[in-house]
Amino acid sequence: MRARAFLHEAENEANHRHRVGARILFCLFLMVLVGGCEQPNTKVSEPTAGDRIKVVASIYPLADFVRAVGGDRVEVVTLLPPAASPHVYSPSPRDLARFRGAVLFVQIGLGFEFWSAQLARAGAGEDLIEVETSEGVDVIHETGHDGAHGHAMGNPHIWLDPIIAMHQVRAIRDALAGLDPDHREIYFRNAAAYLGDLEGLDEEIREAVNGFARKSFVAIHPSWTYFAERYGLFEAGVIEPSPGREPTPVEMMKIVRQVRESSAKVVFAEPQLNPKAAHVLAKEVGAQVLTLDPIGSPDVEERSTYLKLMRYNLDVMRRGMQAP
Repeated sequence: MRARAFLHEAENEANHRHRVGARILFCLFLMVLVGGCEQPNTKVSEPTAGDRIKVVASIYPLADFVRAVGGDRVEVVTLLPPAASPHVYSPSPRDLARFRGAVLFVQIGLGFEFWSAQLARAGAGEDLIEVETSEGVDVIHETGHDGAHGHAMGNPHIWLDPIIAMHQVRAIRDALAGLDPDHREIYFRNAAAYLGDLEGLDEEIREAVNGFARKSFVAIHPSWTYFAERYGLFEAGVIEPSPGREPTPVEMMKIVRQVRESSAKVVFAEPQLNPKAAHVLAKEVGAQVLTLDPIGSPDVEERSTYLKLMRYNLDVMRRGMQAP
């Protein structure tokens, strides 16, 4: 049964990657056709004192890290729309254009942005510097309850652990300082201030979690595994190890048993994923459904920065972890 489920999951992922790859090729063709055969600017020059460095970030939290470190020295473009899930995202011709003039591409790595590689090479050229902020991180390969992630290279949701986020900020700092050494002090000074903010966030989360009446939860997707491990929470079940693939009846029964054996009374959905299965499970086990946002959005004030986003999620967790 596990083998068949794994093969089915692998086939679904392969089919999705094939569709995304085909769409990327179509995007390349369309850009050439619409642009009158104009080629992207592949020559990247070193930034001067009067220039801003164009940086493309794969997801919004990384873009916020870049702004915090780069300040006025950077122009930041976020590739993934706030409402989209990076796991099932298909790029558009507009996304290819976002790389024009970019000198730095900041991403998670671990295969998280499997849809981005061809876009980056085609849109910005060979001189584009790519930073994988997961490099050097102790990656989680098992969820702790069934080991099924749907992420072949490990769980990529590292930014939701503020301590790992500090590692990512340092990687961005070093990349900008290496690219623009004349302003190295600015990047290090900005990074130091932001790292202090992240330390404060970490302390705030630890204090809040210590007051939780419950420590178990169910997640629609293993986005909060790093957070749970960092702060002593227990992920009692994951509904969709692979986003977009709803659990089979057998898998749902297994999750129901896991939840009933725990003290979990909350199921955390995500705005980027369909919450249907979360509500089905919650009804079965007598839990409530609350929504955590792993991505954030510049259009929603309370989630418009990484710090605001994490405090928003902490408030939601606080409500979900209270008795009864």
